[in-house]
Amino acid sequence: MGILGVSMAAAATVKYVSVFTLLVVLVEVIRNFWCHINNKHLSAKLLWVELLTRLVMLIVVPLLFYFTVFYVHLSILIRAGPHDNHMTSAFQSNLEGGLSSIITGQPREVVYGSQITLRHTHGSLCWLHSHKQLYPLRYDDGRGSSHQQQVTCYSFKDVNNWWIVKHPDRESVLVEDKLHPVHHGDIVQLVHGMTNRALNSHNVAAPLTPTDQEVSCYIDYHIQLTSHSTWRVELVNRKSADEQWMAVQSSVRLIHVDSGQSLKISGKQLPEWGFRHFEVTTNSEFIPETATWNVEEHRYTKVEDKNEREKDMNDAEMIPTTPYSMSFWQKFAELQTKMFMTRVDQPMEHMYSSEPLEWPLLDRTTAYWISNDSNAQIHLIGNFVVWYSGVAAIFIYCALLAFYLLRRKRQCYDIDEGPQPNSNVLNGLSCSGLDSF
Repeated sequence: MGILGVSMAAAATVKYVSVFTLLVVLVEVIRNFWCHINNKHLSAKLLWVELLTRLVMLIVVPLLFYFTVFYVHLSILIRAGPHDNHMTSAFQSNLEGGLSSIITGQPREVVYGSQITLRHTHGSLCWLHSHKQLYPLRYDDGRGSSHQQQVTCYSFKDVNNWWIVKHPDRESVLVEDKLHPVHHGDIVQLVHGMTNRALNSHNVAAPLTPTDQEVSCYIDYHIQLTSHSTWRVELVNRKSADEQWMAVQSSVRLIHVDSGQSLKISGKQLPEWGFRHFEVTTNSEFIPETATWNVEEHRYTKVEDKNEREKDMNDAEMIPTTPYSMSFWQKFAELQTKMFMTRVDQPMEHMYSSEPLEWPLLDRTTAYWISNDSNAQIHLIGNFVVWYSGVAAIFIYCALLAFYLLRRKRQCYDIDEGPQPNSNVLNGLSCSGLDSF
């Protein structure tokens, strides 16, 4: 039973889909123990011992094995890699090289005058972004827009991802000699670093999500469309009511002061005029997966001149000092969440995908590698003998089961009462896929 428990945990460490196999095993173990309760030859003490043994071997031992595998995994893999950007900024900052080489020397406290990049924490990988292009006068469905500067969420690092945290009552964006940290509940303006325009939202429908408000950078056209550019900082993972906003570590929700709505991404991609970036909107409903942000890169504004400031943003470089730290349990929890949720918000179809109905008869292969220089290809395909015989066996079993059930209904007992329950259990487990475990 201990070997079974370890095998179950090993299967779960490889792929989450093995959970279905684990559930089949646990259901059978529970069914088997339920049958033992009727056995009058077993004392209550022996039943308790058997129950505790099953709990330890099939729950405690698998969990310990599972935790140990990931502890070793996270202890060995400490360097940055090509797919780190799927993890949060805090997780990436713990890896040697990559993001940690950029941000470990930066100031941690976000203050008025901070230059920041805001990364969307969950779901789609992107950074709050703006550029000089404007929303079209009319969208494809005929609705009008504000014709203000576009604000999007961009999936790549770019100088247009920089924003400056400005105090609403101050004209200057410089960091003062005495730092003024931003706390939970404070009101700020976010000024786009390259265009010097403030992040804004107003009562205009968003381009692709008409139920949400459009988000833009405000351009003063000297018309009735006034600026609504103040935002309230709410720290989602705060531990106290007046906690300071910290780079990387703080998960933040930005609430538009005038409308009370939170800054979010809709998950929809803008058309060609929006360069296929993700749509950014505001909405009154707070969903952590779409409306949570965190500061990734961070520096203090030291020059007032706009041209000099743009040059500094282009040349921004941090000097590594003390790295950020996360406990094993924090890393473990994040990694499990990412494993479970990855690609949920992205389309799964592609030219090499297959449908479930195509699997039993191997109608379509899976392309793993295609050469760019020749017709050489590597495809995955199941074993014809195993798959075809397995599919045939399921249909034969179902036909025989229906036949004998009809016979029993006619009181024709072809199978003895003794072995019948066990054979039904074994056949059911085989059809459910336990034989592939």
